[in-house]
Amino acid sequence: MPSAPLINGPQPNGDENLVVAGNVRYIGNFHKTLPHGDFGEVEPASYAKFISIAENGGDFEEIDRGSTTDPRQTPVPPGTMVAKLINPQCGRSNDTEGPDPAHVEMQPAPGVLSQSTAAEMTELQWMAYLRDLNFEMWTSSADVQDAIVELTARFGDALQDNNDAGRLMAGLDLPALDDTTPNINLQSLFRAGLNGETEGPLVSQFFLQDCDYGAQKIEQTLIPYRAGSDYLTGFPDWLLAQNTGLDRYAHDYPADNNFSSDPSYYGDTFGRVRVRNMRDLARFVNRDALHQAYFNAALQLLNWNADLSGGNPYKHYTRQSGFGTLGGPNLLALVSEVASRALKVVWRQKWLVHRRLRPEAYGGLMQGEFVDHQNGGPSRQYGLPSWLPTTSISTKLLEKHQSLLLPIAYSAGSPAHPSYGAGHASVAGACVTILKAWFADDSFQSLMARAAGPFKDPNIAPQILQPGTNLPDGSLPPYVGADVAQMTIHGELNKLAANVALGRSMGGVHWRSDNTRSLRLGERVAIIILRRQMPTFPEKPLKLSFKNFDGNPVQIDQSGEVTVKGEVELTAWLNMF
Repeated sequence: MPSAPLINGPQPNGDENLVVAGNVRYIGNFHKTLPHGDFGEVEPASYAKFISIAENGGDFEEIDRGSTTDPRQTPVPPGTMVAKLINPQCGRSNDTEGPDPAHVEMQPAPGVLSQSTAAEMTELQWMAYLRDLNFEMWTSSADVQDAIVELTARFGDALQDNNDAGRLMAGLDLPALDDTTPNINLQSLFRAGLNGETEGPLVSQFFLQDCDYGAQKIEQTLIPYRAGSDYLTGFPDWLLAQNTGLDRYAHDYPADNNFSSDPSYYGDTFGRVRVRNMRDLARFVNRDALHQAYFNAALQLLNWNADLSGGNPYKHYTRQSGFGTLGGPNLLALVSEVASRALKVVWRQKWLVHRRLRPEAYGGLMQGEFVDHQNGGPSRQYGLPSWLPTTSISTKLLEKHQSLLLPIAYSAGSPAHPSYGAGHASVAGACVTILKAWFADDSFQSLMARAAGPFKDPNIAPQILQPGTNLPDGSLPPYVGADVAQMTIHGELNKLAANVALGRSMGGVHWRSDNTRSLRLGERVAIIILRRQMPTFPEKPLKLSFKNFDGNPVQIDQSGEVTVKGEVELTAWLNMF
């Protein structure tokens, strides 16, 4: 299956040059917190000023601010308060430890009027509709089966859309049987299709098993958001969020869903639960410390005495153990360090190259083109695919919310930065790559058996867990699927990366392609950092080996030379840094 294409030079998809409905501009681009008109369309002069500032080194403080003067937006935050743009200057940074952000590019994002973006929106609608369905109910859910059928058809159309340079690609963006046929089933629905990721339950074991922080124990539980609490489905709240980046209580992302303003955001009891459904995953990725899940996973693997990669000399030394080099402190520092390097690379793509719209803004386009017209009100003709309002999921959401605005899990909607690429996914790709290079790809069953150790109750067998309804004692039942023996450490690490990346989509704030392509971007950043560090280690012989997200073997030798089997162009590119 293909990896993300290598791109020379910035490659935006052309949406900034698109003109629709006679004279409407910039419908495919990020414009949250800028001034908007009655339909939620950005004011063209303000967006043109934004482009000039971004591309010509101007002062981001001078970007125009949206207003709160619309009387439909009540209660209204005082004055002209807007959410702060999130770190646009990071896109102008450079780096010496990782690749210089100016030397790394991403392929074009799917165009706003494309079959791919429409198919991605259909998936986001299904994620929103099924957000509260506990995972153990999926096998018996008629809605889940409807989602599989509908997404198979729509993603199939997207894979064959030769008119869009940024279209979805089989293997890269979707689990697929071949270049034109998606492979959507119960084991691949709402997954990224990474190597080994489709074995076992949807949620990674690294999210489900408890974690020892030295003498402290961290239970993998969270305080859940209240079921059924979806936001920005009414036009006044949606327009307020577009103009200001704030919810009706003047909270921005990620200070939204704030209990002090409205207790209805959280569950009735405020009890902690283990991950049960997509809303719980969306909850995690709205409050995590970005590299948190992978730092936890590093501690878990160290505590479980997971086998080191075969090329790590400390796997074979009998008189020495690793510490500051190739040991625990080295790993914990490195799995954190690559996060900031990946962010610099992807933030340039966001602010200086692609500036792709967020899904909630696309929902506004659907509302303007399809719903207002059907209700006899004002309508717009943007040119979105005509089938969008006719899908099963659009019908369900229109009936439920009386709008086609995308139901978001967060009261202020998406954060105030562009959609493509994705920060969480880039960090996930980088951090997980470090962990796969460090530890051998053993059976997860074997790892759990070793993790039991001699000091635990011999009557309690270690278990691979099934996410879903929590048992009365707060634990999870064991996973008993026929593929449990095929679950591996690297597969569960890939799944962890996919859970975090697509968890953002489950919350409604990222497109699938934002995530799938940014995972590969982060992976490449980590490989380059490892390549540069390898010659600094005195231990010999040293070699790091693992499979990348596409299942192709990667090897980094003592000199820092990288080989990616079957990918000659990628191998040459990585060795340039």
